[in-house]
Amino acid sequence: MNSNKDYNLLGEYIEVVDIRNKDLAITNLLGVSITKKFITSIANIVGTDLSSYKVVRSGQFAYGPVTSRNGEKISIALLDDEDCIISSSYTVFQVIDKEALAPEYLMLWFSRPEFDRYTRYKSHGSVREIFGWDELCQVELPIPSIDEQREIVKAYKAITDRIALKQKINDNLEATAQAVFQEQFASYYGFDDLPNRYNIVSLDSLCTVKGGKRLPADCELLDTPTKHPYIRVRDVGSSRYVCLTDQFQYIDEETYSAISRYIVNTGDIIISIVGTIGLLGKIHSSLDKANLTENCVKLADIHTVTSDYLYYTLCFKKQIKEIELLTVGAVQAKLPMYNIQSMKILVPPSEVIEDFQTRMTVLNKQIEANTIEIQKLYQLQTVLLEKLSD
Repeated sequence: MNSNKDYNLLGEYIEVVDIRNKDLAITNLLGVSITKKFITSIANIVGTDLSSYKVVRSGQFAYGPVTSRNGEKISIALLDDEDCIISSSYTVFQVIDKEALAPEYLMLWFSRPEFDRYTRYKSHGSVREIFGWDELCQVELPIPSIDEQREIVKAYKAITDRIALKQKINDNLEATAQAVFQEQFASYYGFDDLPNRYNIVSLDSLCTVKGGKRLPADCELLDTPTKHPYIRVRDVGSSRYVCLTDQFQYIDEETYSAISRYIVNTGDIIISIVGTIGLLGKIHSSLDKANLTENCVKLADIHTVTSDYLYYTLCFKKQIKEIELLTVGAVQAKLPMYNIQSMKILVPPSEVIEDFQTRMTVLNKQIEANTIEIQKLYQLQTVLLEKLSD
């Protein structure tokens, strides 16, 4: 990766670990995601012999050598929780001397977008592209003193912990907002005899419902940031606001020109309609004019009710499984646009909506302030990772 004499070959610091679950002592089956985390495996293991699965101990790494069809990223992670087992298709390894190379520091190096690009460049194979153990051992990286490594890790962890704290506060504020909505409006659903001036209308009478756009066949997503982020389903649903983060991918100017009519604006609501159906989000200003996947639709030009009122109405409908009932398809479920457009929405009198929005405004200011801080903290993380190569 770098011929600088201050860079070291990773292979001098790591070794393969191959311990099998022969005694079936470990039942915690995990996988590794392209977000560089261990995740619960979705594999059906009924009747599966788990004795051949590999054991991963806390402080060890695992990675999937296959890099093709992986979103230009490699699945690699450091286990910082209880021991687990993983498929034998993964490679498990560990740092030989933790006083020379801190595993947490190494994981920061693996988290850099440049590392993902390097693994794709060095991958080989015709049917499946592989970034093998030999290639991993040839990675070059700067290895400062162990004290400096620990200081870098400590700084990164402090930022991560602050992000988690602010996100937890926002989650609590979101729960409060949903409780306010349900307290004020939930009792009206399921009843035909509504109070005076309360109406039930179709969703498309309150906004414009429009789909996103698939990338042209000869175009691909980029990890390197451009002016045009591309919103995918996996970018939606972790919080109310869909914000630009370091996990986003982008399109180039030529691709943008081809699909420029399929953008979102600040305040639009988006809903996932394929895959994980019913994920909801409001577009944050950091994604104004971003492009939207064909697997989501946007609700734009909202009128008569407020964007917050409509968002929490949809959250409530998701909670009571109403959105789930609108899906079609046995093999691959989908939420058709016509079912979204015809969805029934309660419209209270304007003064009632205004009262609700006043209560939301107080919460919105706190959520927005926390969201802005989270954005800045993510930027700090990016800067810190970039400085590892200095």
